[in-house]
Amino acid sequence: METNQQPESEESKLCQQLEELLTHARQLEEVTRAPEGLPRLKEPPPLVVPLHESILPGSILTTLFRNPKTGRTVSFKREELSQLDDMTTDYLLKYYQGQSLFTEDDATRLRNSIESHTRRLHELLRHSDWRAGVFSYEAAKEEAILRSLLQMRLLIDCIEILTPPMLTVKQIGDEEFDLIDNFRGFLRVLALMMWQRLAATGVEEQAYGALSACIAGLAVKEDDATGLIQSGYAASNGDQMAFEKWFEKSGSKAMEKTETLLQPMDKHGSDEVFRLFARHALDLGLQPVTVEFVRQTLQTLATTLASMGGEMSDACRRRIAVVSAQITDISRQYTVDFAAHAADPGVSEEDLTAILKELDAMVGLEPVKGEVHRSTNFARMQIMRRQQGLPVVEASLHSVFFGNPGTGKTTVARLMGRIYKSLGLLRRGHVVECDRGRLVAEYVGQTAVRTHAVIDSALDGILFIDEAYSLAGRGGEDFGNEAIETLLKRMEDDRSRLIVIVAGYNEPMKQFIGSNPGLESRFTNYLNFPDYQPEELLEIFHRMAAQSGLVCAPETEQKVLAICKSLYATRNEQFGNAREMRNLFEAAVRNQSTRLVNSGETDRDALTTLLPEDVPEDFETGMPRPAEAKPFSSKSVPGGR
Repeated sequence: METNQQPESEESKLCQQLEELLTHARQLEEVTRAPEGLPRLKEPPPLVVPLHESILPGSILTTLFRNPKTGRTVSFKREELSQLDDMTTDYLLKYYQGQSLFTEDDATRLRNSIESHTRRLHELLRHSDWRAGVFSYEAAKEEAILRSLLQMRLLIDCIEILTPPMLTVKQIGDEEFDLIDNFRGFLRVLALMMWQRLAATGVEEQAYGALSACIAGLAVKEDDATGLIQSGYAASNGDQMAFEKWFEKSGSKAMEKTETLLQPMDKHGSDEVFRLFARHALDLGLQPVTVEFVRQTLQTLATTLASMGGEMSDACRRRIAVVSAQITDISRQYTVDFAAHAADPGVSEEDLTAILKELDAMVGLEPVKGEVHRSTNFARMQIMRRQQGLPVVEASLHSVFFGNPGTGKTTVARLMGRIYKSLGLLRRGHVVECDRGRLVAEYVGQTAVRTHAVIDSALDGILFIDEAYSLAGRGGEDFGNEAIETLLKRMEDDRSRLIVIVAGYNEPMKQFIGSNPGLESRFTNYLNFPDYQPEELLEIFHRMAAQSGLVCAPETEQKVLAICKSLYATRNEQFGNAREMRNLFEAAVRNQSTRLVNSGETDRDALTTLLPEDVPEDFETGMPRPAEAKPFSSKSVPGGR
């Protein structure tokens, strides 16, 4: 039995998965936050830590820097990166700032974050020997936990500082996700999941010691981290028996709350969370070596938690082996995905100014150029508003291109893809061109499948549908309406990853948009591509000749202009515009070839000059007759749009 219900999209499933995991992350943050009135030690002033002691390797910090023109992270060979670990962080920051890879303000923020995390590690380890004795584990185990978590927290902070703000926000369905906040949530969930499955099953005191280290490493505030890990020591004044009494009253309750909140997470695997981390990393364009560093750090964390008591149980060995294999596969696949993304021909590394210059250099189309500039300026202002924390004016980027053939509609669509990519609104900016034949099938149930496949190929870019009116107006037995409904749903579900441009002749396109309320509501940008004037057609012919190394004699240009005026005066809706000039130029080149062969002229001037006799006399009679436009019974889009 046929059903109109569409399968749940992958984006919808991802949205639900993220919401669930991030809800758990927020709950865990609340229950592990440092309560007021914690017993505190009277400590000396904070340590001053030189930047050469940074806990984040210089090689990993370097992979986060971005090309200021393209906004993409910079790739290095592994042998080059290994040399960077021997350089001080202070030297690296000064060097890369000198290369204009980030601003002075960013440099200050980086220094402060690096110093803060490095200092936090030193402060948290002040009483590690005493805690190791109380909890019966090696002090090095606690240091390994703290170092692993603080390295990843520092990594996320550096990513936030060095990533353009627009790249850190992702729209999925009706939800907007902050990729940086999500990273922090994933880290919290991963660390505490590993604690529950690898350390919480051992001796209670050891489990609490490991939990204290995890919470201190995850704490957002430096003061919270210090208070959490020193509270037991301060409450007992270094007395083990006093500590045990404090633990029974306060420590064990904190552990119980954490375990209770982690119980719903049993259905999730750490590989599932790490896969989401990798997916976010790809959205941000992080280098594979960065994701591999996270994998290795998580591996260290898991191994340390599993061996807190000295001996690792067989159950923990199995769990470690499974987790290691799973996250290693994800890291390897990330390298493949990243390479495919970087090598995609749709990914452009040019800046916005260069693209707009290319647009402005096109012949004619002044109204179209003006509208593209206005749309670009609007998008730029919304980006600036978002960066300043101001409300963003939501507006559809889907467009309707009206015009006869050969007026540059496809060329402008490709330029718009590159423009939106350069602004960070599209990740790839490629254009997938299609027509009715690629969307509509001949059999029941196949059109939606075919349409979904074409849309999937256009995600993160532009879907350009030529002669879109052919999808509608063919009666109830036609499957074109199914393609339209599928398209409308995907335009809503994937609105942050897909821009649709429909194009065709003026009147049929107006009738097509007016045939469906969903089309009218989603397509709000209308660009009218006028026919080229005779002088503009001549310029197009002249450019075609120049690209082929040919020049036109003055008399030749006069003859071509006369033909252009005749073509323009007798044009109809089938008028080919630039295509007519392509046909005229190719006919002239063929005639030139015949003339030169017959005359035997082979000098350079003869080979590169088009003469009047090369231009066909009767070219104006070659225009096709107008085709009958299929009528639409529905309302039309107002002519002023």
